[in-house]
Amino acid sequence: MIDAINMDLAVRPERGEQAGEISRRAEGAAKGFRDALEETVARENHKGARETKRPVDRRLMDACVEMESLFVAKMLKEMRKTVHKGEMLHGGFAEEIFEDMLYDEYALSLSKNSSIGIAGMLYDQLSLRA
Repeated sequence: MIDAINMDLAVRPERGEQAGEISRRAEGAAKGFRDALEETVARENHKGARETKRPVDRRLMDACVEMESLFVAKMLKEMRKTVHKGEMLHGGFAEEIFEDMLYDEYALSLSKNSSIGIAGMLYDQLSLRA
C-alpha cells in the first residue's frame, strides 16, 4: 500500500512544477500577444507613411456637412413629434415655422461641431471618385 502511494506521488508533478508550467504558458501567451501587437502597429505605421495627405476639397466637405445636417434635421423633427404639447403652450403657425427653422439650425450646428460621422464617411467615399 505504501509503495502504491509512493508510486502515485512519483507520477504526479509537484505543485511547484505545475505553477512553473502555468507561468511559462502565460509568459508565452504574453510574448505572442506582444509580438502580434508590435507587428500590427508597425504595419499600420508603414501603411500611414505610404498614404499621402490629399488636400481637402472644401466644396465637397461643405456639401457633405449639409447632407448630414438634412439627415439630423429629419431625425430631430421626428423626435419632436413624440413630445405632446398642451393647448396652453401652442403658439400657432408662427411657432411651428420658428421651431422648424430652429431645429434646422440645431441640425446644422450639430453637423459642423459634433462627431456624428456621416459627413466624414460621405466625404471619404465621394472623394475617392473625384
